[in-house]
Amino acid sequence: MNNQSGMKVKYEFIFADNHREEFALNLTGSYLHLEPLPVDENDSWVKLGFHQCENCPLDPAEHEYCPVARNLLYVVTRFKDHVSYDPVSTRVSTGSRQIMKNTSLQTGLSSLIGLIMATSGCPVLDKFRPMVFTHLPFSDENETIFRAISVYLLAQYLRAAEGKEADWKLEKFEDMYTRIEEINRAFFKRFRVIKGKDANVNALLILEVFAQIGEFSLSDNWLKSFKPLFTAFLDEQ
Repeated sequence: MNNQSGMKVKYEFIFADNHREEFALNLTGSYLHLEPLPVDENDSWVKLGFHQCENCPLDPAEHEYCPVARNLLYVVTRFKDHVSYDPVSTRVSTGSRQIMKNTSLQTGLSSLIGLIMATSGCPVLDKFRPMVFTHLPFSDENETIFRAISVYLLAQYLRAAEGKEADWKLEKFEDMYTRIEEINRAFFKRFRVIKGKDANVNALLILEVFAQIGEFSLSDNWLKSFKPLFTAFLDEQ
């Protein structure tokens, strides 16, 4: 399987009055890096030093813009006059499938925001880029945890194959999600600067819930609930 040509993802939000907002995302090459979305780069909101995340490793002297904020601005300004519970039909199209769900705006928007955050080039969020390869809009907590742990363990296998230390016991998995919570808090501050209604902020709140999965994803109860699925592996001598 080869993803050298990249990946195209299209999000469509269709409102009750047939008003439509569309976002075509072009994820380039094997790295699946999001091509920058068109924004006014003079807007202070996209500057790296504007409510910069506490755990950000980038230096404002070397990087003028926050790569995530720069792309998110294109989205949040389009929805600043919408409320989070606006009913919408959200359609997500990739090269291999199309998924559609009638839901609240904040639910569909959180899926789009999460995709942009993982592919914009943030050094902290880059660890979530592998999940983009199997992008699953509207996933619930169990689906998200299952995919996240699977991707994390595959990453450890690749590290081991290169002679690097591998975290087979998932000791650093929770910390990876703790860092997302720190990023979300910084973006709450950015979003509140954009005058308007609550759709964008509440979309981040949904991401905040999923950012906390590291705290309970490795609990005994959660692991036991999935154990029957792996019976064939566990029973193998």
